[in-house]
Amino acid sequence: MSLVDLGKKLLEAARAGQDDEVRILMANGAPFTTDWLGTSPLHLSAQYGHYSTTEVLLRAGVSRDARTKVDRTPLHMAAAEGHARIVEVLLKPFAHFGFLIPK
Repeated sequence: MSLVDLGKKLLEAARAGQDDEVRILMANGAPFTTDWLGTSPLHLSAQYGHYSTTEVLLRAGVSRDARTKVDRTPLHMAAAEGHARIVEVLLKPFAHFGFLIPK
């Protein structure tokens, strides 16, 4: 399978919240690619509310600051869809700056 195909499959697995498939694809060298709108696997897992997939991608080093062609981050996607737990995990690295994350 080509790297392009692996990247497309990673996007699909992230959109569907398939944690095991995401892990397998990354272990097989799937690149952290984007679709034609600049949407990354992390954008998709955040948008569709897949908390555990979001954590898998973050642990793998996917950029939480990636932006789509319309300048949206995974945080924007999660917040727009009301996925509070994902918003919290995306904001966690900033907690040491004194920001409070409501529970």
